[in-house]
Amino acid sequence: MKTKTFQAAFEITHVRNCPFYIQEECFLLTDKAVELPLGRSSCLILVRELTGLLFTLMPHAATGFAEQRDAVFTCGGCTGLIKFQLTDKPIVNQAGKNAAALKENTQSVISGQIEAIAPAELLQVFHMHQKTGRLVLEFENGSARVTFREGGLLAARYEDFDNQEAIYAMLAQKKGTFHFLPGLPDALMKTREIGDFMMILMEGLRRLDEGE
Repeated sequence: MKTKTFQAAFEITHVRNCPFYIQEECFLLTDKAVELPLGRSSCLILVRELTGLLFTLMPHAATGFAEQRDAVFTCGGCTGLIKFQLTDKPIVNQAGKNAAALKENTQSVISGQIEAIAPAELLQVFHMHQKTGRLVLEFENGSARVTFREGGLLAARYEDFDNQEAIYAMLAQKKGTFHFLPGLPDALMKTREIGDFMMILMEGLRRLDEGE
């Protein structure tokens, strides 16, 4: 029996000086990706908020989020603010269109500060958006590289650590910069993943909590 995919639809109910989205636009959160309104930029701050909501809402999917229907969620980490709520409005699946739009921008580079988004959240962003390419992180004590294929982990390197151990080590870093370079050589596209993304991330967060 095929497992039903988790998904939650949201409608923006209030906007104040948001540089990306407008009122009444809708977006979809699944256990694999965030589908934003077609043509809109991907705000890393909003994706970070939605990543947190994914773990909060998943246990309530079977009830149709009955207890969360009146909840108002907020994203206000930049120059503007939006509020959004769960909705039953039908949302056209635009994953194919979004993927085509991403292909048109394969030369673009996503960059930012680690202080604005922690490594764990940053990795989830590229996993949920099913990105393919190399994430380069520059920390105070050295650089790290993580290779993604459609959101899956192909390789990671940080200091003397490789793959899972490299991921565990970089999660503790709090300062630095990052930039993402889309695309991979054909040879790397056939490489096996180093393991299940969420299992690796959860183990890294567990070690972080225990201070290892």
